[in-house]
Amino acid sequence: MTQHRQLRAGGLFAGLAVAGIVVSGCAGGTAPAAPSAEAVACDPDADVTITVGERPTADQAANLEAWENAVAAFEEAHPNITIDDEETKYDVATFPALLVGGTLPTTLQVPFTDIQSLIERGQAADITAYVEDDEVLSQLNPQLAAVTQDADGRTYGVVRAAYTMGLIYNRALFEEAGLDPDAPPTTWDDVLEAAATVSEETGQTGFIIPTTANTGGWLLTSMSYSNGDLVEEVDGDTTTVTLDTPGMEASLQFLHDVRWEADAAGANYLYDNNAIRDDIAAGAIGQSLNGANLYNSLVIGRGMPKEDFGLAPFPVGDDPVGVLGGGNIQWYNPKATPDQICAALEWTKFYFLDRYVDEDAATTWAEAQVADDLPVGLPEVPVVSDEQYETYLGWIDPYINVPRENYTAYLDSLATATIVPEPAKKAQELYAALDPIVQAVLTREDADFSELLSSAETQVQDLVDAE
Repeated sequence: MTQHRQLRAGGLFAGLAVAGIVVSGCAGGTAPAAPSAEAVACDPDADVTITVGERPTADQAANLEAWENAVAAFEEAHPNITIDDEETKYDVATFPALLVGGTLPTTLQVPFTDIQSLIERGQAADITAYVEDDEVLSQLNPQLAAVTQDADGRTYGVVRAAYTMGLIYNRALFEEAGLDPDAPPTTWDDVLEAAATVSEETGQTGFIIPTTANTGGWLLTSMSYSNGDLVEEVDGDTTTVTLDTPGMEASLQFLHDVRWEADAAGANYLYDNNAIRDDIAAGAIGQSLNGANLYNSLVIGRGMPKEDFGLAPFPVGDDPVGVLGGGNIQWYNPKATPDQICAALEWTKFYFLDRYVDEDAATTWAEAQVADDLPVGLPEVPVVSDEQYETYLGWIDPYINVPRENYTAYLDSLATATIVPEPAKKAQELYAALDPIVQAVLTREDADFSELLSSAETQVQDLVDAE
């Protein structure tokens, strides 16, 4: 078994600073050369059309309406820029072929875990000269910005959102069970006890996580971080997969105890991430684990009463290395023209960032959100400095329409949290190998943790070594 590997960096973004180092060696290839000054010159008044990915689908009515309103407002403010929006989202399996074929949008979201490999393969535009003196982009949190930079400090993307994992819980079920929703569980023992109480007193599921489509493995990885062990160790060009560890076994023991000792895991052990959100929103699940940015998905998308949405810090185990986190990076097509990149950056600022640094933009955004019955004041990891974020909260205070007091424990935790990135190599394959282990522990009381973990470790190590 692999011994604990403690990250000794403190503070909210210490782990993300580590992330920039860890993922920098995760793909082969040569980084593109820095462009010349002539290559990056653009005319901000030129007539230009850009394609923007991630248009909400038709079944997301509220989000789609808000998106269309934003596109219209942007084009009104920038009459020389036309947006062709499309539903294209980042997919690691199809991205290279679409890029070579010239069919990717000018800009779209990519995850934290993939930006460094895109940089090294020359699959992301170097936007350094566009952003370094920009009034908005220069105010972003520098440690978050480091995730988008290469070893020479050149920039290839814009962080537009960051998150940590959290404990999602139903405040109404807590009250029904006689638990204090303002004092959520903080440790795994607390979660287990609350799960048993919710199940006994309400008849609903006390605790369960999704277990399919790689989400079971993703969450088990998060639990391992909390319980003291990473799932990969990187030493230069060598990556060692570390699944058969005390942290992993402690995580599986917790799941075993919820299911077999407390009988509080319900009856569905093959949840996907959408189905479990449906049941959380419907009040059928007391606690689960997920990204802490689920408010929109549960409350706006699924109608969960906002007073019922509970969010707490990810439970703490023994000797945690930190909390798994990540976020969204706006990527820019290396085949785009300078005018298109400048226009795409204007869209990024308009849609995602302006409100954090400009009072008029903040209040205009907040007023529009309220008019559309959309949330203002969601719990989030700030993409700007703490000082600037407090200023932003002051600007939007009259419009805040979410009960931030219900997220006090989570918000307070951000000041000291160490965010640790997802695995640098074969993350999705690793998660896929862990899914069946989560399922096995929930369906077989005698599942052998070490045997299952050792087999998965060998399987994923072979994939890493073959890269």
